[in-house]
Amino acid sequence: MTNDNPGMEIHGAWGALLPDDTRAQMAVVGRDGRHVVIYRTREDDWDTLAVAYDEEAAKRTADLVRKMTGMPEYLRIGGEGILTGLDSEHPGVEWVVPTAVVDDPDPIVRITGPGTDRLWAVPSTDGEVLGLLNPDGDPREIAEFTSAGAADAFIAMVDALFALAGSRGFTEGLGDD
Repeated sequence: MTNDNPGMEIHGAWGALLPDDTRAQMAVVGRDGRHVVIYRTREDDWDTLAVAYDEEAAKRTADLVRKMTGMPEYLRIGGEGILTGLDSEHPGVEWVVPTAVVDDPDPIVRITGPGTDRLWAVPSTDGEVLGLLNPDGDPREIAEFTSAGAADAFIAMVDALFALAGSRGFTEGLGDD
């Protein structure tokens, strides 16, 4: 992976094929005190999906995506997109993974193991504020999505990364325009 953008700090970068065979890339980057989740498909320009609250939140976002999508088992709660289940107690989409691989016949024990990592794309009750939460972290709010479409692109990308079952996907081309 190259970074032809001076002053940009790359916290994490991933590539995957989406279900419709679209090649997509996502990265968590920082520059000049601003930390964002960016995304592009094919040769499109990079779009900002979410703005992290600070550098620590950006690094936590990248670390969670990296660690979680590499685990062999996970639990996904929610429907297709961020606005799924607005009237329910658990709107949006959440992924839960164990913090360590546990060899046990009981799937609940394998998922919860010694602990969990969680990442939750969640809307506010009015659907206007779209947040990325780390329910096990402090503080738990780590980023705010720029739109429902941006949140849904993040959800699709994370789902595609889980489908890679721990493979790193591809990461080349982050600095390309």
